[in-house]
Amino acid sequence: MRKSKDMTKPHKFKCFYDRISYAIWPFAIFLAVLILTFYGNEFVFWLRGGQGASQFHHLPIDDQIPIVSWFIYFYYLTFPLGIVTFFYVAYSNKKALYNLFHTMVISFAISGIIYLFWQTHLTKPEFIPISFTDKLVVSTWGATDPINNFPSQHAFMAIAMIIGCLSAGKNMKWWFKALTIPCALMIIMSTFFTKQHYFIDWVMSTCIMVPVYLGVLFTKKRLKKKKADKQALKSDKQNKVEKA
Repeated sequence: MRKSKDMTKPHKFKCFYDRISYAIWPFAIFLAVLILTFYGNEFVFWLRGGQGASQFHHLPIDDQIPIVSWFIYFYYLTFPLGIVTFFYVAYSNKKALYNLFHTMVISFAISGIIYLFWQTHLTKPEFIPISFTDKLVVSTWGATDPINNFPSQHAFMAIAMIIGCLSAGKNMKWWFKALTIPCALMIIMSTFFTKQHYFIDWVMSTCIMVPVYLGVLFTKKRLKKKKADKQALKSDKQNKVEKA
């Protein structure tokens, strides 16, 4: 009996893989867009000699937001949780995955264009680290350049997680949604509580990704209707020919 149970494990894994394997290429394309938009613009900024950055996106509210060091753990959770969510959406709902994929690629491409022509610069505050978590925040500041901020790609990932969970349907477990959506909201907050972004960076991310997602849904609906109308017209013509 134990042998029979063990034999089902490879079968279950194969079934799981078969249901998500189609999403590998979309994920690879998204990853390429992410690398190009972020690190490509860092390279362009370096070629310019560090010139061209602006601080127009700093707002008075940023001075009122304190550093809350433990948010750094949610900040680092962004991409691991984002990858898991991406493939869980793929497992749950193929249509939802493609809608999410197109939304992410378009949104990140828009951010890359903004970085290229209107690069921003984030000034880190004075902060004396005491705890290990404080030191992790400061080391994160040192490991990343204070550019490519407006809009926030971390916020893009968090918003994508929320969209994916809400659109995945019944095949996605309720407990995964109940854990992921609050984590995504904490990731968004982590971007400005760790001073990795200004508040407006998250606002801009929302103002880009939500309309892009709605635009993707609208465009696909129009294309589907157009295809259905074309097929109906073709069928109508065939019926007239047969009657004649």
